[in-house]
Amino acid sequence: MSLRRGQRVRLRASWYAILPLVLLCGAGCGDGRTGTVTGKVTHRGKMVNAGSLTFTPIPADGNQQPGKPGAAEVQPDGRYFVGTYSRNDGAVIGRHRVSYAPPVLPFPEGKEPKPGESPPSSGYEGLVPKAAEVEVRPGSNTIDVELVPEGG
Repeated sequence: MSLRRGQRVRLRASWYAILPLVLLCGAGCGDGRTGTVTGKVTHRGKMVNAGSLTFTPIPADGNQQPGKPGAAEVQPDGRYFVGTYSRNDGAVIGRHRVSYAPPVLPFPEGKEPKPGESPPSSGYEGLVPKAAEVEVRPGSNTIDVELVPEGG
């Protein structure tokens, strides 16, 4: 199938109209490049066996949208693997704020919670990463996270 001259000119013109939009989104939405991030989570020298981590990109050089945050579930053995765009693909390259959320445990089977009653404690409430900011570089990153009491 060959295109006539008029069709080729219109096709080329449409690409010139679309290209700036693609480049603009790329500039404002982070570049999408990730570095794999894995590690272990500890508290007082022992492995943490549950909860989740969030790696939130920190704006740099005036970029107000540095990229999508990455997330990881802490495994029963204390290890984690960050995923941002797909499972275990890593975190956007650059500086990140790291936050930890403890697991929410279910009420014991057969126990009816009272109004306003909190779920059972996991023992990890009130903990935050000792290093609140980390750097993710291209390639493979091992970032161990030590949890400490908030404010301490």
